[in-house]
Amino acid sequence: MNTNVDILERFKGLCKTAYSNPHVGGLSRRFNFIRSPAVDDTIRFAKEEYVIRDEQQFLSFFARIPKTVAVFMPSPPPSKDPLLRHPKIDFENHMVLVIVSHEPNCFIDLEIVGVQLAGKAMQVLCRYGEPGPIVPKAISHGAYSAVLVNRFDGDVVFIRNSD
Repeated sequence: MNTNVDILERFKGLCKTAYSNPHVGGLSRRFNFIRSPAVDDTIRFAKEEYVIRDEQQFLSFFARIPKTVAVFMPSPPPSKDPLLRHPKIDFENHMVLVIVSHEPNCFIDLEIVGVQLAGKAMQVLCRYGEPGPIVPKAISHGAYSAVLVNRFDGDVVFIRNSD
């Protein structure tokens, strides 16, 4: 029997990834006149998942959130990312679950849609949208979705939700 877990707070924003470099070749999906890179381009669709149970892990993730909304432009506006306000989290009683996706030329619609306990494991139901049309954005950043939940010290499994 699955039991739903209350999501106490939600966060969404841009995130620096291991692949946070401009990827002009990635535009080739939409424009025939731009040559695709010779290397395998599937890394653009890489997903990352994190269970943050302590302040040090949180600060490590926090460092990946860009402080401005754009790169490669003079005086970019500051980011309004809710995590940049550095909310105080009581890691004795709470933890943060995070998913990150990096599609450098598209916003990815990603979200943690639910969390439930199933047996001795916590299941995190995730929705990853398909790459859509190219929109103006900081092309060198991925996106993250995070939730604050009550602490669970067992196994945490991230599951792609088919909804």
